[in-house]
Amino acid sequence: MLIFIKTIKLNQLNLTLTDISKRYGSHTVLAFDEWKIDSGIYWLKGGNGTGKTTLFKIISGQTPFDGTVLLNQISLKKQANDFRSRISYAEAEPQYPLFITGKELLNFYAAIRKASQKDINTLTDLFEMTAFLDQKIGGYSSGMLKKLSLICAFIGDVSLYIFDEPLITIDTASTDKLYRLIIEKSGQGKSFLISSHQEIDAAKLTVDGVFVIENRKVVIC
Repeated sequence: MLIFIKTIKLNQLNLTLTDISKRYGSHTVLAFDEWKIDSGIYWLKGGNGTGKTTLFKIISGQTPFDGTVLLNQISLKKQANDFRSRISYAEAEPQYPLFITGKELLNFYAAIRKASQKDINTLTDLFEMTAFLDQKIGGYSSGMLKKLSLICAFIGDVSLYIFDEPLITIDTASTDKLYRLIIEKSGQGKSFLISSHQEIDAAKLTVDGVFVIENRKVVIC
């Protein structure tokens, strides 16, 4: 059993995974008794194929699994809508319909998450995407697509942000902006789970805990 506890923060968050098992066919990817974190910024490091994406997809309700996931005592399986409304998940390789524009995608997220246009404009300006929003997503570069996915992830008010490899395909300037936005949101009591096989710049972003997946279990570094 692994428990990582830190100082209580505003808008306290408790995420608990219990008796987790996930298989793809005969291959077991994850199998552990318990993993628990509270409010903060956490880095799940490690190379491809270690189970980072699978873990994040479990927590965000994107893939079936055996076990229990609770966010502030809200069950993913029993109270799925309530649970998912408190989480924002950005995939490592985002995939959106290629025939819609960036603006149409953001309008969809705004409607679902009841976000203001002012907040969305602030995000698109920050990541320098405003000029490209009328273009179809099929014409976006990988870097533009990644920035669009990060903008989508920050739309609305959630408790936990889950970012799978957010540093890939974006430039240094965008990475610095992402770090600053994470710090800003953390100061508002929001929490983050970030996976990356790249090193997070400790001078720009302080994390509260670092984990890896070893032998299908999540362990602290």
